[in-house]
Amino acid sequence: MQRITATGCAVTSLIAAFVSTTPGSPLEAAAFALALFGLAGEIGNETAKGPASLRVNMLDALHSLDEVAVTSRIRIALL
Repeated sequence: MQRITATGCAVTSLIAAFVSTTPGSPLEAAAFALALFGLAGEIGNETAKGPASLRVNMLDALHSLDEVAVTSRIRIALL
């Protein structure tokens, strides 16, 4: 994702949205936002042919994530 312009801004916005909805648990909210963004990147990469298609595919994947995809593919462990 380091070759795709604006992914840092996008993930920061996602983190802010998650933290704003769970102000009592900002660390957990940020971790979950990062996990979702990473999952969208993994899904987008499955069919990407390069950085441009990865960007579009990642945004499409982020938009279409559902509970099944999230619970079956995200791995977060308690520290």
